[in-house]
Amino acid sequence: MGTRLRDLGLVLQRTAFRESSLVVRLLTRAHGQQAFMARGIRQDNRNGRRAALSGFHTIEIEGSSRSPNAMLLMTRVEMVRARHHLTQNPQAILAAQMLQETLLRLAADADPCEELFDATSAFFDLLDSGAPALIGLSVCLGRIMHLSGYGWRLDQCAGCGRNDDLAFFSIKYQQPVCTVCGTPHAQRLFPLTADVSQIMQHLPWPPDPRNLSNENANLFYRIVVNCLGRLTGGPLLTDNPFRAMMAIS
Repeated sequence: MGTRLRDLGLVLQRTAFRESSLVVRLLTRAHGQQAFMARGIRQDNRNGRRAALSGFHTIEIEGSSRSPNAMLLMTRVEMVRARHHLTQNPQAILAAQMLQETLLRLAADADPCEELFDATSAFFDLLDSGAPALIGLSVCLGRIMHLSGYGWRLDQCAGCGRNDDLAFFSIKYQQPVCTVCGTPHAQRLFPLTADVSQIMQHLPWPPDPRNLSNENANLFYRIVVNCLGRLTGGPLLTDNPFRAMMAIS
């Protein structure tokens, strides 16, 4: 028995297939991560099909397959929320690509999570509006981690369990560490300032960059990205280019 799918989607990855086709991995709103075969699309732009898959737009997608285990063949794609301004800003492009890479690693195939889709859409809208990329990306990545079941906890020391004087953050345990337990290992831990702890605890949306100094914004970003690297088996490939562009040490 064949499968038919119709849903909203966000492009995560495009891979060339033969001379004219693409394999497109999408985050769909109701069906999780899905792969589609877009036959002939590299040589055919009827009704804007190629343009709809070329950026960070929200699209409506239809596909079908002959069996439940076969790759879906894309039968229709239509752009429903264009984000052309995002593609004109190099910082926004790198931030969006980092979120795409994170979702490729964390979002399970065919596991629906509407909140994950909505968080990604909201971040792409934020970038398209011209908002600063750094804080928005850090908060959104933190939200993605929590929605995927890998979030940190900030209520007690990873070493002794106390809930005050939490001065460091451990990437290994994804928990804070108090001054007594952390000081001997300070070189392997991140400092945890009150401002960074506050934003990690609440992950406010939309984030206000005025709430963090540049130093704290960089610290927050490094904590989030190092947590992701440990969770997903290695550093994000987009991390170093983004750090270089944003002057993050």
